Amino acid sequence: MRRITTASWRVSHSFSLLQYFRWVAIASLLTLFSTGSWAGEEMSSGEEARQLRELMYQLKHRVEVLERQQLKQPVAIPEKPVSTPSQKIAPKNQKTPLPIDQVLLEPPDNKIDFSFGGQIVVEAVSNWPGNPTTSEFDLRPASVPTGSGGENGQFAFSARETRLWFKTVSMTKLGPIKTLLEMDFKGSAGEERVNNSHNPRMRHGYAQLGSFTIGQTESTFANLLAWPDTIPDAIAYISNRQAMIRWTQKLDEDLSLQVALENPETTLTNSNGTRITPGDDRFPDLAVKGLWYSERGSLALSGLLREIRSDGAVVGGVEDSEVGGALYFSGRLNAMGSDNVRFGLAGGNTLGRYASLNSFNDGSIDANGNIELHMLYLGYLSYQHWLSDHWRLAATVTHIQADNDLSRVPDSTVQNAQSFHLRLSWLPLLRINFSLEYAHVRSELESGLEGEQNRLHFSALYRF
Repeated sequence: MRRITTASWRVSHSFSLLQYFRWVAIASLLTLFSTGSWAGEEMSSGEEARQLRELMYQLKHRVEVLERQQLKQPVAIPEKPVSTPSQKIAPKNQKTPLPIDQVLLEPPDNKIDFSFGGQIVVEAVSNWPGNPTTSEFDLRPASVPTGSGGENGQFAFSARETRLWFKTVSMTKLGPIKTLLEMDFKGSAGEERVNNSHNPRMRHGYAQLGSFTIGQTESTFANLLAWPDTIPDAIAYISNRQAMIRWTQKLDEDLSLQVALENPETTLTNSNGTRITPGDDRFPDLAVKGLWYSERGSLALSGLLREIRSDGAVVGGVEDSEVGGALYFSGRLNAMGSDNVRFGLAGGNTLGRYASLNSFNDGSIDANGNIELHMLYLGYLSYQHWLSDHWRLAATVTHIQADNDLSRVPDSTVQNAQSFHLRLSWLPLLRINFSLEYAHVRSELESGLEGEQNRLHFSALYRF
């Protein structure tokens, strides 16, 4: 909102009058040509010249008077008032002592731009063997049937990947404020025999102003640009959505740095193989990521620093904590045409809940309440090949492995798992995608018992 002092208004007003009289002179001449004596009235040429000279003399005299007044007018520079927290932005039609550099710039009428969209997704999946105790649509190392377990075939439909998002943008002195609220329907499920209801859950909910991002979104440790091209989440990947405060700093034209404090949560395995979540965290997780872009693709190096802590979760009055970290190197590189390669390598002793939907915990806790951190490693490679403008083929392989301490955890704990994916996608229109994927999954327990599962997964997606 623009504000002008009285003195500066007078100056600008004088300039306006000068411009006004200049335009009057021009308009008068044009009027004489079109509607006056020069347009055909019966008047002598001497009388015409006399009237014209008189008019020009009056206009010139008035312009000279205004110019002298303008030169004598002092230009006042307003003093910058000291603002206090109690000061508020005045309405548009009310005067305010605040200069322009102390007032948030807002669009007319406090305008906020709204937009919404989402996607409709229908999936069909067939697993053989299947695991009736877990979701038919998610791939997890612990859910792979081992030995002779599992069902001889398991088929299901679902629309729970359907999503809705809502965005806003508004302008301020510091730049645009952007917000995003996105939800899907992968919350707790209803009964398949009646209504197949799925409760909505929040995926993203954050605000971004300049370099600051505050709210819930994908962890800074992750890299969605290098996400493997699969329909379900693969066996090995890095992802975690949680609340955070993040700062993004652009270091160069093609290089940026992100630093974030994120929500902490300790997950431990006890001697019975049960997951323990003490809820005794004292410090936020620290995540740092460097991103490099070029015409050939992008690369990212992420770091994670965490405190893993328990205060009486197993034995009352016994407190123990360990500090550890993890590294994650990932990227997406362009190949021939529109083809691209996506990869990721990660390792660390606090990688636990950031990897593969927390299929592996951060460490173990014994009967005395003592904590030990376990190393976890993962890697994936995905190649996306475009057969034409409307058809593409993607092949993906992933692996994840934990160094468990068998003196602290049972041998029924998963040691490693792999997945192999082959996906064919048809994109008949810009916002429509039909995909069919075959996946083969294997896992091995610390006891040496192995398991495997095959999956045929179909997906129909429409974005709006």
